Amino acid sequence: MDISDLLVLKAVVEHNGVSRAAEALHRVPSNITARIKKLESELGINLFLRENNRLTVTSAGLRLLEYADKILQLQKSAIAELTETEPSGLLRLGSMESSAASRLPFILSQFHHQYSAVQLELMTMASMPLIDKVLEGELDLVMASDPPSDPRLNTTHCFDEELVLIMPADWQQLPELPSSLTMVGYNKGCSYRHRLETWLTRHGHTCDKVIEIPSHFTMIGCVIAGMGLGMVPRSLLGLHKKDGLFVQSIDDDIANAPTYLVSRKDNPSSAISAFITCTLSSPDAVGK
Repeated sequence: MDISDLLVLKAVVEHNGVSRAAEALHRVPSNITARIKKLESELGINLFLRENNRLTVTSAGLRLLEYADKILQLQKSAIAELTETEPSGLLRLGSMESSAASRLPFILSQFHHQYSAVQLELMTMASMPLIDKVLEGELDLVMASDPPSDPRLNTTHCFDEELVLIMPADWQQLPELPSSLTMVGYNKGCSYRHRLETWLTRHGHTCDKVIEIPSHFTMIGCVIAGMGLGMVPRSLLGLHKKDGLFVQSIDDDIANAPTYLVSRKDNPSSAISAFITCTLSSPDAVGK
């Protein structure tokens, strides 16, 4: 059994079949099939069940995959540590839109000046889609809230955000929230939107409409204009004029929203490590 066999096993499982695994590894399907059969012969166990020209991974195959992930991660870490003395190449970053506005500018500037050989690409979207893109290999490192517990992921706590409720200023004079509410929020998959939904349910409120607005500038402007209510990190409000905005604190367990840097364990690189270090050295990072 060698590392290339483990790469083939991992590709077949993750791509759900021989043909897609062959495409991903730039090989012909017959080579993939031969590698799997060789591995099964060496181990004396079936790694896949074969029915109607389809492969279904067995429990033994899943156990081997766990070891394969660890072995491949160690191999990549060793190569990165021994051969990459200075971060370089492409670093594909992702971030929540609010964090991209309030947290990333200083970090990106510092990182660019310190590691000019690294080419940066940034994508903004909701937390859950960002993490999905990390798992799918489309992004290297993302800044997200409420990441799932997943053995494939490394998570590094970097910022503590306080979420607040934002409403039109004239709502401050009301004895209670209007019975007919519109939520002005981020897209589905946003952890902040989920926390707002939790707060509304806990306090007996329902929303007749949800207006999805990916831009925090537009979202806050719509709240000021009277469209409805939303929830944002307090740190974000420092970037906006708050005239016409009523800001209300909420329950601590909902308000306290840590932000994490998330990457795949089997995708180590000196650029990822350097960006994490740069982030943790920023003035507002945890422990500062």
